[in-house]
Amino acid sequence: MDTKRLIVFGGVIAAIVIGITFFSPQPQKKQIYGETKPIVSVSTYALLEAAQAVSGDAIDVRSIIPLGSDAHMFSPNPAQVAEISKSALFVYNGAGFESWAENLKNALSGTTQSVDMSRHVILMKSEEEHEHGGHTAEAEGEETHHHGEYDPHYWLDIDNMIKMTQTFDDEFSKILPLKAEVFHQNADNYIKQLQKLKSDYTAGLSECKNRMLVSNHDAFGYLAHANHLEDISVIGLSTDEQPSAKTIAEIIDLVKKHGIKTIFFEELVNDNVAQTIAKEAGVNAESMQPLENISEDELKSHQTYLSIMQENLAKLREALECH
Repeated sequence: MDTKRLIVFGGVIAAIVIGITFFSPQPQKKQIYGETKPIVSVSTYALLEAAQAVSGDAIDVRSIIPLGSDAHMFSPNPAQVAEISKSALFVYNGAGFESWAENLKNALSGTTQSVDMSRHVILMKSEEEHEHGGHTAEAEGEETHHHGEYDPHYWLDIDNMIKMTQTFDDEFSKILPLKAEVFHQNADNYIKQLQKLKSDYTAGLSECKNRMLVSNHDAFGYLAHANHLEDISVIGLSTDEQPSAKTIAEIIDLVKKHGIKTIFFEELVNDNVAQTIAKEAGVNAESMQPLENISEDELKSHQTYLSIMQENLAKLREALECH
């Protein structure tokens, strides 16, 4: 999002929230079967799942980014801003992932608390220039959507997903102290499932013929780092970058030189670059889910962070020839 759009959007948010604060000073709660539930709004899908796992039925957890949309390119419209302003708590990914979050957070009234989840996890530095085989990858185009100093895809490190769960436990216990024991138990149960998932990754990726994870978009750095894989991406953290012909040629050479079998592309993002490289290099192109968001079909089939991460593991094992 460019500077002009940020300024305009910030002004729209301020105007909307001032009106909301004047007419409705207290955050709304959802009324179900006579029970009043606080509303909590979250941005990314990973936040949604961790929040729902901890809250159970005690809190009305709502996703801000619509299902199936590219989370990198999203910004809330006035109606969505108004809905967020009804929340007792607004939780966003942070680390530069949502270009709109800081403007929104600063405009909200004191009745809606905000949490930047990136302050509760371990972050990795991002690199604005990505090197492949000693050469710097160059992006074409006048504008790209830049993230900040850190890679914001931290939930793909399962240890960070555990920290996120613990943070929701703490925050929800502040909102509903009488439900604190329920939140603690829910968090413990979900953390045990995450620890099992981590063990599956450790065992599943311990012995592999190739340890290079090549993808079209730099969304899998945390997953690679946590599992001692080398992360190679065609473009950086922004999905609206366009790689140069030189970069594409470098990646094709690298794929051929190291005997890489699969180029991964991020679901919900254009896969043209990955498909082009795969075709030229004579290898496979395969989708992998970074869990920034999920599709309607994934929701209907009851897919979760846990199940999708297991699918990602199976695809990695096949691509890297693990045994």
